[in-house]
Amino acid sequence: MSINQSDYIRDIVSAFKKLPGIGERSARRLAFYILSQNESVAYSLANAIKDGKQNIKLCKNCFNLSGEDFCPICKNTSRNSKLLCVVENPEIIYVFEKSGNFNGFYHVLHGLINPLEGITPSDIKLKELAFRVEQGGFEEIILALNPNSNGEATMVYIQKILSPYNVHITALARGIPIGSDLEYVDKDTLSEAINYRKNFG
Repeated sequence: MSINQSDYIRDIVSAFKKLPGIGERSARRLAFYILSQNESVAYSLANAIKDGKQNIKLCKNCFNLSGEDFCPICKNTSRNSKLLCVVENPEIIYVFEKSGNFNGFYHVLHGLINPLEGITPSDIKLKELAFRVEQGGFEEIILALNPNSNGEATMVYIQKILSPYNVHITALARGIPIGSDLEYVDKDTLSEAINYRKNFG
């Protein structure tokens, strides 16, 4: 049975469905929730997204999301300048910071090598990673990538491009289930994975 809905409602549902993990039912629930609230709720959400898109950019150093040229982490001189943690996306930084167990710096790749989707090493921030390591100062590179085939392929490639430099390369301990996503790992498990990280390669 077809349900006659306003084109406006269908457009909102369609927009929500583009978000990761949001299916038809969840998108419809969100759409009707927003429409049932006071106008200020919808406008506040829309303005927050608009302001974020207009003002948030990539940190010129680590490629984290930032409102300025350099993110607060890169500007923090109290952090351990010998440690560099390589992550897939900015959301993983939030997970690490929430765990409170890492005090080094980060490098965000913005993706993983994925031949099936046509994502090659040149499509992510690998050249920039090599440049940062080449500049010297880092003693350990921690590969904090998802334990799946794309994560493994990316880690192998990183090991290859960093081999000319005198740095110790480690990976998170395997307390994290194979195939899981780091953004969904609880902070205690992540802390253990950081503490008991192992040599990579």
